[in-house]
Amino acid sequence: MTNRTTQLTTAAAALGLVVLTGCATNGFVRKEVAGAKSYTDTQVSDVRTRADAAQASATAADEKATLAQKLASGQIEYSEVATHQVQFAFDDYRLQPDAESMLDQMGSELSSHPGYVIEIRGYADAKGPARYNYRLGHERADAVLRYIMTKHFVPSNRVAIVSFGEDDPVADNESSDGRAQNRRVQVRLLEIKAPTAPVSMGQP
Repeated sequence: MTNRTTQLTTAAAALGLVVLTGCATNGFVRKEVAGAKSYTDTQVSDVRTRADAAQASATAADEKATLAQKLASGQIEYSEVATHQVQFAFDDYRLQPDAESMLDQMGSELSSHPGYVIEIRGYADAKGPARYNYRLGHERADAVLRYIMTKHFVPSNRVAIVSFGEDDPVADNESSDGRAQNRRVQVRLLEIKAPTAPVSMGQP
C-alpha cells in the first residue's frame, strides 16, 4: 500500500469517526434537551395546578362571604321565617344536645325549601378583651355552621356567618344571668325573595 493510499484510508476512517461521533453527540443532546423540556413542562404544569388551586380556594372564600355581605348590605331581599338562639357555656363553643336538636329541625327546613338560607350570628359576653370575644363569637357561629353543613349536607352558598363578639347584647353584662344570655348564637332562617335581576349567592 502506498503512502497516499494509507493517508486516504486514514482520512476516510477519521471522517467516519467524526460523523459517527457527531451523530452520537447529536443524539445525546437531543435526549438531554427532551428530558429537560419534559422536566420543565412538568414543573410549569405543577406551578399552574397550584396557582389554579390557590385561585379556586380564594374564590371559594370570597363566594362564601358573598351571601353574608349581600344580606348585610341589603342587596338581597328576604323575609324571616324563624329565629332561634343557641346558648353556650362560659368561654366555650361546643354545642349542647338541645342545640343540636333545634339545628336538626332547621336543617330539615333548609332541605325542604330550596329558597331558604340560614344566617348564623355569633356573640359573647363582655368578660375578657373585645378582640378575644369577637373570635369566640366566630368560633361559636362556626360550630353551628359545621354541624349544619356536615349533618344535613347544606351547601356553603346557603349559609352566612358573622361574629358580633360582645356587641349587641340582649341582656345586662353586669349580672351572671345576663352574661349567660349573651353567650349565644342567633340562627335566622330566611326566605330569599325572587330578584328582578339574577343575584349570585356563590357556588356550593
